Amino acid sequence: MASMQRRNSLHNQLCDMLREKIRSDMAPGDALPSERQLSERYGLSRTTVRLALAQLEAAGLVVRRHGKGTFVSDSAQGAADLALCYSFTDEMRAMGKVPQTRIVSFGVIDATKVVSAALGVTLGTPVYDVFRLRSADDVPMLLGHSYLPVATFPNLTSEEVATRSMYEIIEGGYGQRIASAVEEVRAGTARASDARMLGIADGAAVLEIARVSTSTQGQKIEYTSSIARADKFKYRMVHHRA
Repeated sequence: MASMQRRNSLHNQLCDMLREKIRSDMAPGDALPSERQLSERYGLSRTTVRLALAQLEAAGLVVRRHGKGTFVSDSAQGAADLALCYSFTDEMRAMGKVPQTRIVSFGVIDATKVVSAALGVTLGTPVYDVFRLRSADDVPMLLGHSYLPVATFPNLTSEEVATRSMYEIIEGGYGQRIASAVEEVRAGTARASDARMLGIADGAAVLEIARVSTSTQGQKIEYTSSIARADKFKYRMVHHRA
């Protein structure tokens, strides 16, 4: 650890070293050395070691079990593929998990500037705002708002969105066929309110997802804005060269 010159960067440098060790030489479930062992090995205080481990936990690379130690997380093997996850319910079932939906709030709002632009409707147009927490096997995974034009989906109820996937509602309940979905994904960090609902640390790594779905008639019928746990999702793409 001779290269660690500045006290306030010691935990960052230790975090980087452990991160590389995890990625190159460890498997999910492997135990990291104890705080005492890391402290003695690198000549660092226990406080510095704890800060480094907290960073790894916030990034979703490790899980810390009280009284047992710190272990490499299973996110690499157990992560759902966002590229395949148009229907959260279907994707979780395909992974052998039991999906759950909790309606945080449900109501009709006037389309804001962002929502009206995404859906291609006039500012102030009535739209449903469905705020849901999605879980699998009782583990919170995805939190987000879905916005749908009221005129396209009249009489939609909170009970319906709580018990059926949005995909089933759109195509099965209202006869709208989805032709395409444009999705943007970027890295972010969890705000305190989102972190509490997702069961992660404040400032933990998340994926911010925005998606607009278009029907076969060319109408934009759903806009979603979601936060996904970075330790539970991955995004995989395959490129084919002509």
